[in-house]
Formats: sequence, structure tokens, C-alpha cells
Amino acid sequence: MLIGIAPHRKTALLAALGVGLASLLGCDGGMEAPESAEPTSAPAETLTNTAADLYVASTTLWRPMTVPVCWENPGADATQRQWVRNAVARTWEARSGVRFTGWGTCPASSTGIRINISDVGPHVKALGNGLNGMAQGMVLNFTFNNWSTSCQSQLQFCIDAIAVHEFGHALGYAHEQNRPDRPSTCTEPAQGSSGDWLIGPWDLGSVMNYCNPNWNGNGNLSATDVQGAQLTYGVPWESLGGGFLSGPAVSSWGAGRLDLFGRGQDNQLWHLGFNGAQWVGWEALGGSLNADPAAVSWGANHIDVVGRTTDNSFMLKTWTGTQWSAWASLGGGFNSGPAIASWGVGRLDIFGRGTDNALWHKAWNGSQWVGWYSLGGNLTSDPAAVSWGPNRIDVVARGADNSYMHTAWNGSVWSAWTSLGGGFSSSPGIASWGPGRLDVFGRGLDNQLWINSWNGSGWSGWQWLGGDLTSSPDAVSWGSGRLDIFYRGPDNTMRHSAYSNGW
Repeated sequence: MLIGIAPHRKTALLAALGVGLASLLGCDGGMEAPESAEPTSAPAETLTNTAADLYVASTTLWRPMTVPVCWENPGADATQRQWVRNAVARTWEARSGVRFTGWGTCPASSTGIRINISDVGPHVKALGNGLNGMAQGMVLNFTFNNWSTSCQSQLQFCIDAIAVHEFGHALGYAHEQNRPDRPSTCTEPAQGSSGDWLIGPWDLGSVMNYCNPNWNGNGNLSATDVQGAQLTYGVPWESLGGGFLSGPAVSSWGAGRLDLFGRGQDNQLWHLGFNGAQWVGWEALGGSLNADPAAVSWGANHIDVVGRTTDNSFMLKTWTGTQWSAWASLGGGFNSGPAIASWGVGRLDIFGRGTDNALWHKAWNGSQWVGWYSLGGNLTSDPAAVSWGPNRIDVVARGADNSYMHTAWNGSVWSAWTSLGGGFSSSPGIASWGPGRLDVFGRGLDNQLWINSWNGSGWSGWQWLGGDLTSSPDAVSWGSGRLDIFYRGPDNTMRHSAYSNGW
């Protein structure tokens, strides 16, 4: 049975517009009106879906993107409360960078979202961070004895679908039918607050749209809901645990294979491997590091890792396919951690910021080491390096103005340093998933992840990816259209986001 049409999220975020709560949310004495059990709508076939959605109130977005949640009056309803938590986890959390934490009983006063359970129409009293610490800020129904009694026969479906919708409001998203660009075929009246940021065109399929022919989108985000959530709360990530004093280093020696490294609390090198099906580790590999490590692979089952040790020289450790080598000194004296790249079997190119703040380079040609020698520049960070083909190396580093700069080896000469712009609080990360392709990552002055991509003819410009970084990022690709990005989070664990022709 079709219970009704529930709202979907549009591509605009609802922002606190600096007006009174009643005018912000529009109805019911300052509250969002309870969700309609059976709202009217135009026939589904007369409505068209478009490429993007969400209506956002931009000043109400949660920053940081970790939001406490608690229950004001939990009772013998642990199952229903878990349904709510699971519904939010499989939608907003799984498809963006937001995280909801806590979920226990509310103290007398608290920050975050306070949920009250009551047999009335579900609603919120404000959008986004306007709910922060507000008593009965969100109201959810678990029994449906008085409101929408048809939900009693499909209890989990209703609780799930309503939770996804109401948490959309809690993230700062207004009703999609409130947008000024809605078509005349959507006849549902505007309800509650409106946003100030339109992301993409109107979306029939949004979970925030009362004109959606599926009630509350059946509790599922539309593709454009996902796009809007990522534009406002960043790309999804997972925690890989551990505890680190450094940012990550990552390499890949084959499709689906990842090897992640970091400097642990004991200053040793630690390793975690992904074998295509699961993560295995963490394991200690020894050493006494005092900077971020760097890693690369030039062939199947081969990994080279470089770190800076206590005398500020670099040292190398190699996985041969059966065992790890001892640490070997590469000499030099550096103000930074290393970068490493390989453009062919048996080839290594290692870079560091010298005591003169210039970029220094040392190469292994398959039989001997050559260098160190200076490539100039005025660096203020670790460099990062990658190769997308034989005799090609691209190196990026932060300059004196906190922007990133780039130089490249084309097989015969190094290019002049050129600016990539931006403003960063960390060293860069760089990866390539094909010839002529580069993706550069950095921790911005906002401590969030940014990307700038070279497609073979031009740079995309810096684009925001969200996250909450406390280190430089690192990235690798193991196939066309694939990127894996790692960084340290506020809890000193490593975090991972993956792009495979979409986040």
C-alpha cells in the first residue's frame, strides 16, 4: 500500500537565514509540520526527474561534521531506535562524510540532536545546526496509534523512511518542493523553511520531495541526494584504526591491492595491507622515523618504503615478495619527509626538501644510486611524486605562499616550477590512474581535503572533498578511474576514501 509521498532532499542546503524560527520553518508555531500521511500529488508520469537535487540552508551545515545524537525518553523500544540508527548509517553516513555519534540517553542538557519519541507527526524544530542542543528538536513516532495508523502493519518501513527524511532536515536540507524552480506539475505546497543554496536542478526523486511518487523515497537516497550530500558534507570515508604520529604513505602493486604505512606512536613504521577482500594488519616493521614515510611499487609483490631517521637522513626498506629487507641508508640531510616514484621495473626516484629548502633528487637506475642533486625551488613541505609512464615523473610541493607548485621530468629535462594555486596547511599527495592523468590532494587551511585534477589538457581547479584531516593526505591508483586516498583523522587513526568513477 502506498502510504504517501514523503519529501526528498534537493541540491540546496537549508541555511539559517537569520530570521525568526517560525518564519524559518514556516508552520506549526515554528516547527516543521508533521509529515503528511497522504499528501496529494500530480500523477507520477507527469513529473520529470533531473540530474541533481537538494535545497540547502548553507549556514546550518554542521561543522565539524561529527554530530552527537541522543534520545530524550528511550523506553522498551531498543529495536526501533536501532532501526533509526541503521537507516541513517546506510544512507547519509554511508554516502557522505557526516557521522552521527553517541545515540545514548540525553543528559539534562547536551549538544547535538536531541530526539523525543512521541505518537505525533514526526518533525524537527529547526534545520541543521539550529537543532544543536534543542530540547525535543526532533520528534519521531514508533507506535503510530494516533498518527498514520497504516504504518502499524509496516512498522520498520515507516520508521526507516521517516528517519531518513527527518535526518535530512537535521543536516540542513529543506523540502524539495519549496524550491523556486519546481515545475507546475508538482502541486504539493511549500512547507517549513526554505534554503538559500540551490544545488543543481529540481529533483523529483529526492527523499526530501513531497512530490516524489514514492513516500519518503521509500527511505532511499536518490543519486542526486547523494551528490548534494557529498557537496555539503564531503565524500564517504572509513576508519582503518591504528594510532599515528604521521600522515600515511600508500602503494599498490596490483589491481585491488593496497599497502598502507604510517609512523606509529613508537616511531616505528607500521603496515596494513588490503588483499582485495579485506584489510590485514597492523604490523610493526621497525625503524626510528621522525617524519611521514613514502612508498611505491614498481611490480607485482614488490614495495619500497622510504623514511627519515633520527639523523635526518633517508633510509629505505623493501618488500621482496617473501620478506622485508633491513633498513638501508640513503644518506642526505633533510627538513622534510621523503617522496618516492617509479617509472619502470627496477627504477626508483626519491625526493626530499634539503636543509636549503630546495628539492633534492636521488635515483636508482637498476644497478646503482645516482645523486643527490638539487632541482631548486623554495619548498615549505614534504614533496610528493608520481609517474604515469616511462621516463615521466611529476613532483608537487608547497611553496612559500602556502600554494602548491609543480615540476615534471619529461625524459630529458625538468620543467620550471609552476603554481597550482590554493592555500594549504599540509604537504600534498599525488596519484595517477593513466597516461597524462594527475590528481593532486591537499589539506586546506580549513583542515579539509581538496583535489585538483589534470586531464591531459587542463587543471580542474581546486574542489572540496570534505573530511577532517590532521595530516597530509596520500593517494594511489591501482586501475583506470580508481583512486584511494588516505589521511589521519582527529583521533590519530588512518581514514580512507575511494573513488571508482564515483565516490
